[in-house]
Amino acid sequence: MKALSALRGSIVTAVVVGVLAVSGCATADTALVVNDEHISSQELQEAVSQLNTAAPGANLDNATALTLLLRARFTQRVADSAGKGLSDSQVVAALKTDKLNAAAIDIVRTSDAFNPQNPSVLSQAEQGQVLTELEKADITLNPRYGRLDRKNWSVGPGTPNWIKEQPAPTEAPAAPTPQG
Repeated sequence: MKALSALRGSIVTAVVVGVLAVSGCATADTALVVNDEHISSQELQEAVSQLNTAAPGANLDNATALTLLLRARFTQRVADSAGKGLSDSQVVAALKTDKLNAAAIDIVRTSDAFNPQNPSVLSQAEQGQVLTELEKADITLNPRYGRLDRKNWSVGPGTPNWIKEQPAPTEAPAAPTPQG
């Protein structure tokens, strides 16, 4: 009896681990995973809110924030090696707020590095280095936030796989009116 109970426990554990592995994002709170580095939904929401508060009119949305976050680690590495990276204190000073989480700082750094109006923008070759790194990366996006476009390395709208499109309703013929 104990052996059967232990076997059931092992099977349940294996199924749970398998489901988590297949789902890509180990928890429902994970928005993005880049090479085993998790960005939670809460971190994402806080970063978007903090940046929209710090820079009114920025209108940052989740898709843009996630696009910048998926590029962040690779961009920071390339920008730092080219002498074009921003420090945390530079980001905080530029936005005149100390209420930024790590994700918000990463978003600003990455946006700055790709901004053509920025004098220290990454060159085409340096941007190519970032794209090469992205191609090698293991990236999983929670489908709740959209679809990962691996051609442009951006997050775009997507229809979650659990939502099935319904055919448009057809009009039923009108019922005949009784004639009396």
